[in-house]
Amino acid sequence: MKTLTKLKYFFLPSAILLHLVLIFIRGYFLSTEFTLYPYLVSRGFLPYQNIIDQHFPTLLFGPFSLPSFLVNNPWPLLGLFLFTLCLTDIFFYASLIRFKVKQPFVWLVLFIASSVYFSGYILWIETFVNLLIALWLFLTFSKNNLCHFVSGFLLSQILLLRPTIAPALLILFFSFSGLSWSLICGGLIGFAIPALFLVKQGILPDFYRLAIQFNGQIYLKEALLLPTKRQIAALLLWLVPTLYFVIRNKKYLFLLSLICLFVLAYPRFGYEHLQPLYLVAILFWASLVKKPGILVSLFIVVLFCLNLVSAIRHPYGNYYLTPEVLSAAKQIKDIPGQEIYLLGVPDLLYQLTDKMPPDYTYVPSLPWYLHQSDFQDKIVSSLQESHAFVLVDFRSQVDGQYIASESGKVIEYIKMNYTQGGNVGNYQLFLPKL
Repeated sequence: MKTLTKLKYFFLPSAILLHLVLIFIRGYFLSTEFTLYPYLVSRGFLPYQNIIDQHFPTLLFGPFSLPSFLVNNPWPLLGLFLFTLCLTDIFFYASLIRFKVKQPFVWLVLFIASSVYFSGYILWIETFVNLLIALWLFLTFSKNNLCHFVSGFLLSQILLLRPTIAPALLILFFSFSGLSWSLICGGLIGFAIPALFLVKQGILPDFYRLAIQFNGQIYLKEALLLPTKRQIAALLLWLVPTLYFVIRNKKYLFLLSLICLFVLAYPRFGYEHLQPLYLVAILFWASLVKKPGILVSLFIVVLFCLNLVSAIRHPYGNYYLTPEVLSAAKQIKDIPGQEIYLLGVPDLLYQLTDKMPPDYTYVPSLPWYLHQSDFQDKIVSSLQESHAFVLVDFRSQVDGQYIASESGKVIEYIKMNYTQGGNVGNYQLFLPKL
């Protein structure tokens, strides 16, 4: 009995270590926006006005954006990613204990194996949403006013990070928690700080045009990416046990919240966007059974095998800082001037080379931005004003669309007003005509 008690202290560290090992086996992708945007802001760019992006002012830019030590060197972002995963595991494990789940270690391992298989090796907004949900779940049973205040603040940040989670989060909130003045105050402060940031920077109209109008009128249509039949089948097979126990126990609010969580993958389907679904579904499954049985063990074994097979078939490694990008960075540093325009080329090269987009204008090389006439005009105007060098990757595609050919007036202007220089790796350099 004493031996078993001592072993319990090794369960959580073992699970965390397992999670980290799986990440390195599968490879990882660290989204450039988390460091690029703070880098541009540090150089005087304003969100929405100079940085064309439709996300809300939270981690990417704004009062809660990542600290400056992550800006100049992208490697610490990997440490932040792994640290965030570890914290999520810790608070989810603690939440399982607070929910009085039997053998929480087994459920945590199931979550880890599921998360990694379903694109949990990608650092994106849902990585942080999962951490905040796990922390909020841990605090839900507390009667302390400070904990209620923190819970309210966490809920506001979850909504700001991913507004489409609102219906599911509302159901979860009334299933596990309740209103209090402390919680309301925490939530109001969480919303007020970004709002004051927008007003102070004078970018409230720009925010409205991008985060509200562009999201509702353009992004939903042009960025649409539907799941494949294989993706749907894999997800539904994974969900079958949870749905069975939820329906059998007549937990219809749980069922409704799971359905609402699918909205996270709209309009661009990706397993990485559904990370909160895996966490919440496993919590439901764990809370509705007496203890994990053979089915859970079978799921864990199958998921580990699938992770290993995927790692062998698709050995991505570090597809964040590839040899191609590092080699290009060395050459771009030798290009004269502080400004350069990258079309279809990894935007990470801006900060790696200590250069900036021309004339305080950054538009991501994505079709739903480049298709818009006003954004095209904005890029062309920046090139006219700056006469900056241009680097184009004619191979770059998004959803089967070649970025360069989809950029309309931008590539036309480059071809008419620039001459071809040499190559920077697989990228074509263009020099402004004198």
